[in-house]
Amino acid sequence: MRSLAAAALACLAVLVPAQAEAKRFPSRVQVTAKEFWFTLSSRTVKPGPAVIEFVNFGQDPHDMRVQRVGTTKVYSVPTVQPGDHYDLDLTLLPGRYLLWCSIANHRQLGMQAALVVKPAA
Repeated sequence: MRSLAAAALACLAVLVPAQAEAKRFPSRVQVTAKEFWFTLSSRTVKPGPAVIEFVNFGQDPHDMRVQRVGTTKVYSVPTVQPGDHYDLDLTLLPGRYLLWCSIANHRQLGMQAALVVKPAA
């Protein structure tokens, strides 16, 4: 009976890590906005599910657009008031993504950045 219980525990020990590996947690990147620039917590992430947290530490309202270079799809973060934040959940494919503020002339004043999604080596 003890050997049966030990065998069952051994099977569970093998299954638990396999299940943990199968679950993919999203990549997380924080984009800090301030007049008139964006700062990314990381300039590269892995492909797959991601959360881009947009935080406005500026004095003016800001928004954010995200577009993969070579595509027409643009993801939008609504206008975020000073001191507030917004989480954008999306799935990132490998490539280069441009991020910018679309309010007035903020992009031309420097509120833009690039994020690179690199496949695992």
